[in-house]
Order: sequence, then structure tokens, then C-alpha cells
Amino acid sequence: MGVVFRAVHEPDGGEVALKILRAELSGDDTFRQRFVHEARAAGEVRHKHLVPIEDAGEADGHPYLAVAFVRGPTLEDRLAKGGPLPIDDLVRVVAHVASGLDALHAAGIIHRDVKPSNVMLDGSGGANLTDFGLAKGRAYTVLTKPGMVMGTLDYLAPEMLRGSAATPASDVYALGCLAYECTSGRAPFSDRSMFELASAHLNVEPVDPCANRPDAPAGLSWAILQALAKEPEKRPPTATAYATMLSFATGRARSSPSTPAPSTPSPSMPSPPTPSPSPNLPEPPPSP
Repeated sequence: MGVVFRAVHEPDGGEVALKILRAELSGDDTFRQRFVHEARAAGEVRHKHLVPIEDAGEADGHPYLAVAFVRGPTLEDRLAKGGPLPIDDLVRVVAHVASGLDALHAAGIIHRDVKPSNVMLDGSGGANLTDFGLAKGRAYTVLTKPGMVMGTLDYLAPEMLRGSAATPASDVYALGCLAYECTSGRAPFSDRSMFELASAHLNVEPVDPCANRPDAPAGLSWAILQALAKEPEKRPPTATAYATMLSFATGRARSSPSTPAPSTPSPSMPSPPTPSPSPNLPEPPPSP
């Protein structure tokens, strides 16, 4: 809903990304309010993996947001040009986005639009979540009508498609879709019509995201799919718990947070390996 420019923030001279509401939308009260909404949601939480808003206002009738300039591509651009991420990069990106999400959730804010195009990659290898235009907070009204589903369908949690309110678990599901895409190069149910895509989120188990990744450790596919459970209560309890599971599955962490095992494993999925005993290790799914 906006046009983004690289700009100079006067009077300090710092670089910013200047987002201006499209001219054809400037007269629409809902879009104007959503712009203000984005500024408010992003301003409520400061975190090193959330792109901060530096300024907001209106000039000559045009609402604008000035956000910190991130010198790097979006995760979407990186995947389009370079294909799936190396395993170390996957673990780092998911951990960074997860920490930003948990900071939002702790403040009572649901992002509702976690996807690769809303993750900025900086020059030091950091991943930073941005775009709070659809965020839902405790203290302000979400600008949607009853029954309206907001978000991007490739990453939309099943409960939202059923008409339930978004929760932190919905963001965890979207993070799982992002992790899946970073691993396989495509979203879990891509190349389907809109109707088929919605139905797949509700009824279809994703295929093994590591099927074409001989470099993937045993158990990584199982860990990735934990966030894609159809029922919210079966997903990892927090975004960071999910990131820790991925790190554990790749051998980059010593223990994994507890999470419910899936009731029915995918027949194409291997069971996770049996590592050294750990009191917090999740129950592996039964062999198919």
C-alpha cells in the first residue's frame, strides 16, 4: 500500500527507508488509519531484530513512515536469487526472526504477516522483521471487518482460515512456513490455486522439506514441521522454542525445549535421530 524511497532524515543526516502511502489510497480513511496503526505497532517494541520506525507523520496530505535503512536484500530476494539457505544461515535467520516475534508477543502484539518479503537481511548476517501494517495489539482495534482474513495465504495458519483470531501460535505457524521455504526453496503448498492453497493449509500434510537437501541433518525435517501442526496447541509454545528445536536438530544446541509430538507422522518423514539423553528433548514421532 506504499511506495518506498531511500532518503535522508533531516536534520541528523541518517539514511532511512521512507514509506509513503500511495496517492490513490491517501483519501481512503481505512488505509490512512492502517498507516498510523503500523507506526504505533512498530513503535511499541524496540528490539535488535525488529526494524524500527524513526519518524512518522503527514506532509502535503500524504502519510509517511521513516524506518531504519537496512543495507541488504529481503529474504525473499535472497531466496529468489540464491536458492535455499545453507543450514547455518537457516538456523540463524529463524532464530533472529523468532526473537523479534517473541518480543512482539510479550508486548501483546501479533505480527500476522510473517513472510520472507518482510524480513530484511543486513550486511552482518542479521535478519530483521519489518512491516507492521497488519499487526494486532491489545490496545488498539484491528482494521478488518468481521469474517475478513488478513495476511498472505502462503503463510496463513489454519485457525485463521477457519475464522479464529490470530494468536502468537499463528505467527509461529508462519515462521514454520518461512523455515520450510528457506530449506526447500518454496513455501509448503506453493503452485496451487488460491482455493487449493487454503484447503492444503487446513487438510494436507506438507512433504519433506529436506527431500532434496543431502546436507540436511537427520531430524531437521521433523523439527521444521513442528510449527506446521494444524492445531495451534501442538506447535512449539514460542517462536524461540521453535528456533531452538531447529538448532538442536542440526547439532547446534545441546538441548531442545519440550513440545508435543505429532499424533500422526507424515509417511514420507523420517523419525528424528536419538541423541544423547536430555530432559527437555521432545518425544520423537513413532515410526511410520
